[in-house]
Amino acid sequence: MLMEDGDHSECSIELIACEEHRDQQLRAMGYESGQAIEPPAAEAEESSMFKGEDGNQTVGFCLWCNKNFYSMEDVEAHNADSMSACEVSQALKDEHYMPPVLQMMFENVGLPPKDGNDDKE
Repeated sequence: MLMEDGDHSECSIELIACEEHRDQQLRAMGYESGQAIEPPAAEAEESSMFKGEDGNQTVGFCLWCNKNFYSMEDVEAHNADSMSACEVSQALKDEHYMPPVLQMMFENVGLPPKDGNDDKE
């Protein structure tokens, strides 16, 4: 990964080291000591992190059904009336489950599943 190598040049927010360590950081990124650093072009800052599978910009997604939202109106309609438009949430609402997408994210990073029994200790 570029970030692990100290290169944050493709990040939308770049972390800059303190004065004491800045030259070391810049050398790791391929700059010469004292070389002027140009800010990235505006189009380079557009993140692909918030795009749907179709490539369109999203504002978020549902942790229950994984539906992408392309406007806040989509979010509000989906979440209205106790999420009545979300079939997955409605099917599991009395089962005390963690949202399936959130559970999958936790499993992907190696976090143990929540069983809902934390208060029985």
